[in-house]
Amino acid sequence: MFRIYESRVFVNDMWFTEIWIDSHYELKHRESINDKLILELLSQLNFKTFVPQEIRQDGFQFFATNVECQAKPYRLIWIIPPDKNYLGVRNAHRRSI
Repeated sequence: MFRIYESRVFVNDMWFTEIWIDSHYELKHRESINDKLILELLSQLNFKTFVPQEIRQDGFQFFATNVECQAKPYRLIWIIPPDKNYLGVRNAHRRSI
């Protein structure tokens, strides 16, 4: 299940105005991650370009990006769909240094 937020993020030379956050992260990381934090972490992608880790045959692009918030390291697993009409977050978690 996705929760959809209106937010502006400019990444990979594209503006996204919808952020879709998958509830998948809640299975293991509910205590340390929430939607508000994910939106904060996404803001660190603004005005940057990233190379996808994978591009599926159906056109979905998958990214794994390390970011920091309040001096704590995190990893975002995010996607851009083929029609590029939203930026999706599949997972987010704290990572060890």
